Amino acid sequence: MYGGDFAKVEALLGNTSLINTANNYGWTNTYSSIHPVLFGDNPDNSFSEMPYEKGYQLLQYICNYIGGTAFQKYLAYYIDNNSWQSITSFDQQRAFANFVASYYPEPETINAWLEGIAWNEWKYLVGPDPTGTLNFTTTNSVRAQQLALDYIALNGTASPANYKQYNTWYSNLKVVFQNTL
Repeated sequence: MYGGDFAKVEALLGNTSLINTANNYGWTNTYSSIHPVLFGDNPDNSFSEMPYEKGYQLLQYICNYIGGTAFQKYLAYYIDNNSWQSITSFDQQRAFANFVASYYPEPETINAWLEGIAWNEWKYLVGPDPTGTLNFTTTNSVRAQQLALDYIALNGTASPANYKQYNTWYSNLKVVFQNTL
């Protein structure tokens, strides 16, 4: 709605939230994954932004992997087949497999897409994007981080020459600056 830069900065902030959640729970705690193992614990103890943020990243990865046009078809297929019900991550994986088999019946495409998603890594590994392929930085987010680093380098003795640009940024770029600072 506000453009690609805005969306990527939102994703960058979400990734920061995901990393903070993993730091809080611990990088070996399954609560820091999409599929937490409760071991008899109260499910409320595992509640966090982790599954939402990592789930977003998984969808972004799928979109990047299969392409925007195919991803739009997948979303329509998914909503048509799963609206008005709750599903699990296993159901979502099965829905993707059914979509691929229905719309792209060539065996090479089916096998490549089903193997290329790395479902188990996405579900069970702790932390962000297990493939390391997602990049949410933008020119503007780098500028915001650099301004914060410039302030740090000056050690409180002065402001960077370009400090007034902060006043022209939308709120999420200011958050990127503040998080870096």
